[in-house]
Amino acid sequence: MKKQTRNILRITIISSIIILVGVTLWFNLTSDIQAIQVGDEAVDFQLETLDGGTVQLSDINEDKGVILNFWGTWCEPCREEMPDMNEVYNEGHDDYELIAVNVSEGEQQINQFLASLDDELSYPIALDRNRDVTKAYQIGPLPTTIAIDKNGVVVDKQEYQLTKDDIYRFVELSTSE
Repeated sequence: MKKQTRNILRITIISSIIILVGVTLWFNLTSDIQAIQVGDEAVDFQLETLDGGTVQLSDINEDKGVILNFWGTWCEPCREEMPDMNEVYNEGHDDYELIAVNVSEGEQQINQFLASLDDELSYPIALDRNRDVTKAYQIGPLPTTIAIDKNGVVVDKQEYQLTKDDIYRFVELSTSE
């Protein structure tokens, strides 16, 4: 390859990289969408549940705190935290509701996943088929769990797997006045 052709190729590649980095930075810095943070008002939603019912955040949140757990069947940390969540939930949930929000997977896949667990889950599984709620809450890695108090305010958010102590903390925060 001639020296002149190599130089043109190098300049083209470097220019392309600079343009792509610039466009990426511009889009990231000018975006109005920000992730839901602690202290923000929770975004209301209505989703179908795996058992054919529906859940609406504002209806539940009128008199209870809410814990939203975003998860996927392929997510090993999700699988590991579910038994602890179920155990804490079965101890009593008069003051809060735990909703497991599955992120855009089919019912057959979810049912196969649930059948592979040692115990049946007692809390509702909501289906975010189009990822509308996941996008509204700007969920990144799974699992991500959000605690919402009785006033509809996000009081805690944790990405990645919860320990049993974390789950108790989420329950306490979601039920506080």
